[in-house]
Amino acid sequence: MDVIRPKMILPRVLPVLAAVFIQSLGAAPPLPPAAAPEDVGMSSERLKRLDAFVDRMQAGGQISGAVTAIARHGKLVRLESQGYAELGDKTPMQTDEIFAMASMTKPIATIGVLMLVEEGRLLLSDPVEKYLPEFRNPKVAVRQAGAPGGYTTVPAQRSITIHDLLIHRSGLPTAGGPAGAALREAMQSLPADPVLADRIRAIASVPLNFQPGSAWEYGSSTDVLGRVIEVVSGQSLDVYLRNRILDPLGMVDTGFTVPPEKRSRLAAIYETSSEGKLVKAPEPSLDTRLFSAAGGLFSTAADYIRFCQMLLNNGELDGRRLVSRKTIELMTARHSDPIPLSFLSGQYFGLGVAVQKDDGDSGLISSPGAYGWSGAYNTYFRIDPKEQLILVLLVQRSPANNLQIQYGFQNVVMQAIAD
Repeated sequence: MDVIRPKMILPRVLPVLAAVFIQSLGAAPPLPPAAAPEDVGMSSERLKRLDAFVDRMQAGGQISGAVTAIARHGKLVRLESQGYAELGDKTPMQTDEIFAMASMTKPIATIGVLMLVEEGRLLLSDPVEKYLPEFRNPKVAVRQAGAPGGYTTVPAQRSITIHDLLIHRSGLPTAGGPAGAALREAMQSLPADPVLADRIRAIASVPLNFQPGSAWEYGSSTDVLGRVIEVVSGQSLDVYLRNRILDPLGMVDTGFTVPPEKRSRLAAIYETSSEGKLVKAPEPSLDTRLFSAAGGLFSTAADYIRFCQMLLNNGELDGRRLVSRKTIELMTARHSDPIPLSFLSGQYFGLGVAVQKDDGDSGLISSPGAYGWSGAYNTYFRIDPKEQLILVLLVQRSPANNLQIQYGFQNVVMQAIAD
């Protein structure tokens, strides 16, 4: 495979540079101010290992290409594109490429929920049924051979709470749960062009996998939170996130849909064929009414690093405060430990993010308290408050949780810290 590494100044970056000029007219800047690595305590020489790392991942057929972004002390150290956005016609990857962010949507939706908590419109202890009556009097499925559907039900000992949803202890049904077949049937019965309310009603019609609060399981909890946002705010999820988070942060290329005029900037998603080659995978819908808080956003490196900088700044960016410092402290506090996923060893779960513990179990070069998340196509970000560092990796490679890509990226970035 050819290896190509376009650098920052490319024709399609001109709109980003133009946006910087627009800043003088009062618009939000698209990126933190740039700085040489040495100006913020990083080594230019050691950062070259990141170029080599991405080249190896591409040459080895792990990825088609990547965009990497690093900021430290509020300064942009790196925004680079390498490889290809599309392998068939060898379209070079660009720094303003648009990526399906998948589960990297969750931290943004989590901030949306916490805004409502700050306003006193929502409590973490609230039962979900207060806002979504379809979750009243939930039942829990118990496997039983010979029973209809392979399970019986018992009453839930308590309601699902907003906090349960935020920390994935809700017990909501999954495809592999006792009532997995019933969930699939409910999903198949959705209208041809469903909205979020349709999907959440279908989920609520199926018994839970376990008693609320008794276990940790990754599933559709964040999508239910998206519907709670809609009910409490009186706005569709896309409008709420646009008005409250995306527009205030200047995230101009982030949304649940990709308009036709931007689709030429969309990076293709790849998976490995039976012959071991990268082949195109199905792409998510680019124009939908079903807004998934769990994984529906598209974004760019420039946009997402602004969201990360707001988090690192304890809820503020460019003089505009979205949430309080105490809310960021709540978001990154220990809410669920341990996380029963091998790829998150040595990390506990906050609200919408995994947080590095103060031991070496993760095997990562990292700092205690560093936090972030990843997406189904191996998009990845981490924020290290101790080092005042943000690192973002955008690739489009399925399946998820490729630690060679994600953790390799983090380790190579962290080793470049000079002081």
